[in-house]
Amino acid sequence: MSPIEVTSSRRMPRLSAAFALAALLAACAAPKPPPAPPPAPVVVAPVVKCDPPRTPQDLAADHLLESQERLSALNTADLNNEANKPVDASTTVEATMDQALALSMTHTPGDLARAQGLLDQVLHNNAPQADPWRRLARLLAYRLGEQKRAEDTADRNAQQLRDAQRDGQRKLDQLNDKLEALKAIERSLNTRPGAPPSAPSPSRPGP
Repeated sequence: MSPIEVTSSRRMPRLSAAFALAALLAACAAPKPPPAPPPAPVVVAPVVKCDPPRTPQDLAADHLLESQERLSALNTADLNNEANKPVDASTTVEATMDQALALSMTHTPGDLARAQGLLDQVLHNNAPQADPWRRLARLLAYRLGEQKRAEDTADRNAQQLRDAQRDGQRKLDQLNDKLEALKAIERSLNTRPGAPPSAPSPSRPGP
């Protein structure tokens, strides 16, 4: 083997080792890729529930329902006080409706007519403050009309029943009077003195 070949064969392992070392250094020196960014958090948008705006008619209806519940819980004396509050030119539409509602619940004769009169005031009130209350007043007036007709029918039926009872009692009294008259006649016949006993006939003489 020539000296050149010997030298070449000795250099091959060194070159291989050098290349391997260089590759290793290059791998160590190469920058690592940045880590993947974390997934973005899922943001859930809050659900905002917005109620529709309240109209004056809605507020009036809520007030009337609350008044219904409040008046229903009162005793008779307090309810009558609510129904008989003085009404004048300074009375608000709201207070007029409350009083009409109280009058419709007293069951006192004449109070339904008074309640209907107050509702008529609201229906014929041209002020802007009465606008939200007119439909409620019309509805309550209709209900009071139905209630008035029902009460009139009940009163009429009760009167007819009383008349029938009175007529039946009158006929019963007449029958009792006739029966008593017949009994009186019977008693008078039983107490009439009888005929005197007849005298014994005289005995005939014998032959």
